[in-house]
Amino acid sequence: MNKEELLKLVESLNLPKDEYYILGGGSLVMFGIKDTTADLDLCVSEELFKRLKEEYNLKEKNECGFYSISDIIEIIPNPKDEFTCEMIEGYQVEELKRILEFKKKRNAPKDRPYVEKIEEYLREHRKKQNV
Repeated sequence: MNKEELLKLVESLNLPKDEYYILGGGSLVMFGIKDTTADLDLCVSEELFKRLKEEYNLKEKNECGFYSISDIIEIIPNPKDEFTCEMIEGYQVEELKRILEFKKKRNAPKDRPYVEKIEEYLREHRKKQNV
């Protein structure tokens, strides 16, 4: 899904915007580093997680620690004071430096092109801030 479709999906969940942030591929779509993503991963506050756990009858997490709300939406709880995000167009998204660290550490072949794109984006962003 592209950025417009991603945001439509996020909005359809009707979640309080300060209680979650968009992770991984969705975050890269929001930054314009990636054109599309196959799914939506959200980091949600512990308070919101309690509500969603009951609402969606969530019982088991996958091997990565995520809970599936649907075939394309997964969530992971985290204390709000540990959120590592920044704002794009009114949405909280995962910080690029954190995504970069994760992708470098995982070192999967599918991540390598994005490592370069993220590093390039961060270099360009720093240049603009210094102008």
